[in-house]
Amino acid sequence: MLLTLFALCVLIKSHRVSSVYVINLIFSDFIQIICMLLSTTELDSENELSDTYYYSLIAGLYFMVCVAFERYLLVSHPHWYKSHHSLKFSCLISLVIWFVPLIYYLLPLCRPIVILIPYPIIILCFFGTCRGLSHSISITPLNRKLILGSLFLVLLTYTFLILPYVIMDFIDIYTSIDSMNLLFTKADHFLTCLLYLNPLADCLLYLFMRADVADIMKFVQCCCKTDRYQNSTQHTTSINTQNNIVCIRLRGVQSNEDL
Repeated sequence: MLLTLFALCVLIKSHRVSSVYVINLIFSDFIQIICMLLSTTELDSENELSDTYYYSLIAGLYFMVCVAFERYLLVSHPHWYKSHHSLKFSCLISLVIWFVPLIYYLLPLCRPIVILIPYPIIILCFFGTCRGLSHSISITPLNRKLILGSLFLVLLTYTFLILPYVIMDFIDIYTSIDSMNLLFTKADHFLTCLLYLNPLADCLLYLFMRADVADIMKFVQCCCKTDRYQNSTQHTTSINTQNNIVCIRLRGVQSNEDL
């Protein structure tokens, strides 16, 4: 994650403003991981760690919304996006987003609702972007793949890593199910583990921020093909060697029979 943050900062220097929200997202994930590590130690401030973790989690979810909404504006409203989108504007929005999780502190029972709000926005941005791409002519095929790839990754991450935990949180807070139930406890632990995988998935967004991602993928494919060719060559060589040994032995047996 530190390497991803460094690489994203380099992209900002190359005038890629779109990586600002991803930098804040990775930074919020970094805070989550620190809280996870500290929770494994014997500390008396478990409540403070839990509050900090959920604060950074909520901030990260709304930065995911910023990434999705930015992709939507780039496709559906390109002129407005180019005229209003700047580094200062992105930093101002990022600063505002860091104050959004304070709602969780003011209204603790609204935590599942605050976490759930980004999901419909991400879905609307995804389908709106798909619709805009179908009518857009100026966007190159590579940029289409990068835009859809980043949106699909955000949607996939929320759907499979965050949404199940949110549903469990709703059940825990707004229903009368006994939290000491063994099945409920196991399900809660499993969904919490899925939630902890969220920071790792967010690091993949860095690939979709790079314009040369196609070259990276081609390089990986070439490496895979080279490895396969070397393995097949070694396998063929070993088979030929074994065949030669068998032939030599058969010739030796035949010569012994002749004698």
